[in-house]
Amino acid sequence: MSQLFQMNRYVIRTALWRFFGGAFYFEDLEGRCVAYAKQKRFRLKEDIMLFTDKSCTVPLLQIKARSIMDLAATYDIIDAQTGITLGSAKRNFMKSILKDTWTIKDASGNPYAQLIEDSNAILRRFIPWIPAKYHFEIPGQTDILMQQRFEWFFALTRGTDVIIPPSHPIDRRIVAAVALLNSAIEGRQHDQ
Repeated sequence: MSQLFQMNRYVIRTALWRFFGGAFYFEDLEGRCVAYAKQKRFRLKEDIMLFTDKSCTVPLLQIKARSIMDLAATYDIIDAQTGITLGSAKRNFMKSILKDTWTIKDASGNPYAQLIEDSNAILRRFIPWIPAKYHFEIPGQTDILMQQRFEWFFALTRGTDVIIPPSHPIDRRIVAAVALLNSAIEGRQHDQ
């Protein structure tokens, strides 16, 4: 199993403005890359692969849209090693106008969690350097947190800190996939 899926805390780093698609670096707290994804620009149907590193030779996860250009699309999360669907994430379009909201479902299609924005999405859409805050809401569990920050690292980059309580039972692959998907969709909104 990948080091990423055993970690309780990591950072997803990407450039703020991405003209030809986005590159996403999953880093440990010492800044070492533990996974990498690249989003292609101008795709009608989203298909993102997460790899162990920038060589893109060992795939970890695939995130695949079920439909073309749907504002409330559902994305399947697939273990690239086994081909098994782990679950899905569906963006709740109407709720996401005010605060980005995703429903997370298990492999059978049963909802069990939500990713909910805690910041002001409308304001952030107009002023992209306002950092967003999110939490995974799972009944009976401590929240998983995601917090953005901006930094100057050769160019303006967005870092998203992902913090999972150590004893949390959620599949870390789902957290990584939803965090990557949210970062990719958000980046696409700022590029338009």
